[in-house]
Amino acid sequence: VQWMSDYYYAYVSTMATQMNTQLNWTQMLSDTSLTAPNTLSQHIINTAKEQYMMYLYIETTFDALGLTLTAEDEKEINRIIQEDWVAVYGNDGFNTIRQTLGLTYDEFRNLMACNLKSERIVDYYYGEGGPHAVTEGEMKEYYDNNYVRFKYVVLMTQDSDGNKYNETKMAEVEANRDAALAALEAGTSFEDVIKQYSEDYHEITDEMSVSEKESYAVQNASLVDDGLVINDNGVFSQKLATYYNITVDGDIVDKVFSLKDGEYAVVTIDDSIWIVKRYSHNEKESYFTDVKDAVFQALYADDFAAKHTEWISRLNYSYNEAVIEAYKPENLADLFKFSE
Repeated sequence: VQWMSDYYYAYVSTMATQMNTQLNWTQMLSDTSLTAPNTLSQHIINTAKEQYMMYLYIETTFDALGLTLTAEDEKEINRIIQEDWVAVYGNDGFNTIRQTLGLTYDEFRNLMACNLKSERIVDYYYGEGGPHAVTEGEMKEYYDNNYVRFKYVVLMTQDSDGNKYNETKMAEVEANRDAALAALEAGTSFEDVIKQYSEDYHEITDEMSVSEKESYAVQNASLVDDGLVINDNGVFSQKLATYYNITVDGDIVDKVFSLKDGEYAVVTIDDSIWIVKRYSHNEKESYFTDVKDAVFQALYADDFAAKHTEWISRLNYSYNEAVIEAYKPENLADLFKFSE
């Protein structure tokens, strides 16, 4: 509850408002299904309950299966504590957090091991030789059915502040769109059209710093050589999707999936115009291997969730309402603040 409270404190702070005035929110938030009658405060409590039950399931199952963490796992736990906690909050801040939560160092360390224990459980059930092993063939079939690759030209139709272009500026954008399409019709390669028209492609100039040149060179090469490999949810980077909810717009996803390799089309969305062309997602082996972890997770996720649900259904439990009342977000001070 403390962690989720501070997470949403940071969330509402970006809106120039105060957390203590927003705990009764019932409006939709971008990263939740928060709607009336659930308030933000209740959503935080519910999320904490769900995460705690998952923690209990992982701890219980890990022990019941007789699993152990590897030496590399132990090193990773030490790294997480040092880099994500001590380096962020300082030794004193880290100790204050532990003491406020009533945790010894070993108890805190065990919490940090939870994700790794979950991975070992997944390996046991779904890894090679496991009772529900996910095979290479199943992963490749899923990849072929649920992933596509495309390259694109993007033309913005609003400025960086979200203001729509006026008629004169829009006429320039539409002229560039038409010129790009005409070039394609005339036989110009899509890669050359990207270089000439896409606003995501940047010419390297002498005025740029060394780091800018290097960054843009990598970005340009990716746009021209590889493009994007996405799943049917528009995810092209699991990390970005997980932490920042960044995905390709749904209209673009739908259009790309409707194309055949070699075909291109125009897609207009709220802030831009895209010309997209579909390419083979099997042209390089790396396209598959880069998303293999996500494919693996997609194939075991439903079964793993069912095991968790079935485990909970066998429990005879109730929550201590007095404790929940004491831990309501309204009653907690900020704890996970970055050190100054």
